[in-house]
Amino acid sequence: MSSIVAVGKFDGVHLGHRALLREGRRWARASGRAFLILTFPPQGDALLPLAVKLRLLRAFADVVEVMRFEEVRGISAPDFLRILRDEFGARGLVMGPGHRFGRDRTGSPDYARSWGKRHGVEVRVVPPFLCQGRPVSARHIREHLRRGEVREAGLLLGRYPVIFGKRISGAGLGKELGHPTVNLELRPELLRPRSGVYLAWAFWDGGDAPGLFYLGARPTFPELPPTAEVHLFSPPCPEPEGEMEVQLLAFLRGDRRFPSAEDLKAQISRDISRGRALLASLPPPTGPLKGGPVDPGVESRSVVDGDGSG
Repeated sequence: MSSIVAVGKFDGVHLGHRALLREGRRWARASGRAFLILTFPPQGDALLPLAVKLRLLRAFADVVEVMRFEEVRGISAPDFLRILRDEFGARGLVMGPGHRFGRDRTGSPDYARSWGKRHGVEVRVVPPFLCQGRPVSARHIREHLRRGEVREAGLLLGRYPVIFGKRISGAGLGKELGHPTVNLELRPELLRPRSGVYLAWAFWDGGDAPGLFYLGARPTFPELPPTAEVHLFSPPCPEPEGEMEVQLLAFLRGDRRFPSAEDLKAQISRDISRGRALLASLPPPTGPLKGGPVDPGVESRSVVDGDGSG
């Protein structure tokens, strides 16, 4: 198979990734070749689980292949390019200006161009995709989320940030406080955002609803372990089971200790009132990333308002 190939982690499948992948897809269609994406499993502090990342990537590509880092970590830059040409049929490579590959990251776009001229592989370098004047990167998205900057992370992603967790049994504290919650065991490979309370929209098998998401150490109750949980604004129907997808709409406040359970209960009521009011001013999510519609040609204008002119 003769193909145009893009290689990368593509963690988050953010606006910069999507600009590069659209260019690769256009090139492949114009040349009558398949567009192939070669990616890698998520590692620590990932923005998306592998299954969701692959689903988003497949909206751009004819073929998506996954290769373990262990398979390529020790391969030299020229040998890696030979693998792309001989095993994946690469007759064209599309990459960003900062792309690095091969053992000790010695490969670069300039090296790939030089090698490609000698071995029949064309290389096209896509300029950085800018949002509010700086290149979009997964590193910047992680930095924003660690600070609780949901809007800023959303601008770079082109959608609301998301976390995933499986429902588990909890201590029942939320119910005791009058605000029952769904306790979650978050996926271990995914980034944890800043501890605190978020306005969120949760999706589960057969249902979805807005609510509050809390991630933290429960400092008011130091005898209890840290937790991740969702309080839904309306009683859920059907009852959530299995894995939930939680899209973060806004950061409301940081985690802190309250003098008493009654003080915490009163603050949660205020959080709910603030969240409901804020919800009216925010666009709802377009659907779950895990199973909703994917349109690679349209960005989410509800979240993105930066300068994407490049």
